[in-house]
Amino acid sequence: MDINLTGAAGRIQASYHKSNVAGAPMAVIFHDIPQNGGNMNEQVAYTLFYSFVQKGFNVIRFNFRGIGNTQGTFENGEAELADASTVVDWIQEQNEDSSEFWLAGVGFGAWVAMQILMRRIEITGFIAVSPQLKKYDFSFFNPVPCDGLLIESEAEHLVLENIIKSFVNNVNKQKTAKLDCEIIKDANSKYNRKLKELFTIITNYLGKKLP
Repeated sequence: MDINLTGAAGRIQASYHKSNVAGAPMAVIFHDIPQNGGNMNEQVAYTLFYSFVQKGFNVIRFNFRGIGNTQGTFENGEAELADASTVVDWIQEQNEDSSEFWLAGVGFGAWVAMQILMRRIEITGFIAVSPQLKKYDFSFFNPVPCDGLLIESEAEHLVLENIIKSFVNNVNKQKTAKLDCEIIKDANSKYNRKLKELFTIITNYLGKKLP
């Protein structure tokens, strides 16, 4: 279902799937920066969305400001966190009986998801696809309040192996949450021809984590 929300910069374009199960869990999907082709319909962001739909979630994906029909100008930072908060508030209002609340994102969207979950005690899980650990500052990510899954392509892993390993180890040393890590073999940064495998990894992980 296509919907429009009202954010700080005006209209926020979104697509919402409502589960037909009472008390179903909920999730918000965050896309990558526009310079990388990021938008709510980009193939990795949509795979995240579809994975949660298939596991019975109420789930919403949306365009950050300046993308698609969302008003405003993309600013690559705090402004997009404001957009994210608007969407998070909206889905919570629609699903007050949900006990599970997940966030998931790709690239810049993963950074946004992880920023939001540090500010919201109600978040119960997260999935970060290619979070660009070298590009963005993740020093805020401590202590991590809930379990999550980090997914990287083999192409990115070959370049960032030590950074990824250090990040995962640092999170797991905190003992407040467990961060699993999956590397998709032969995958490039866009996960071309690997979306089915990405979908399987996500849905399997959700199946293990959901009550």
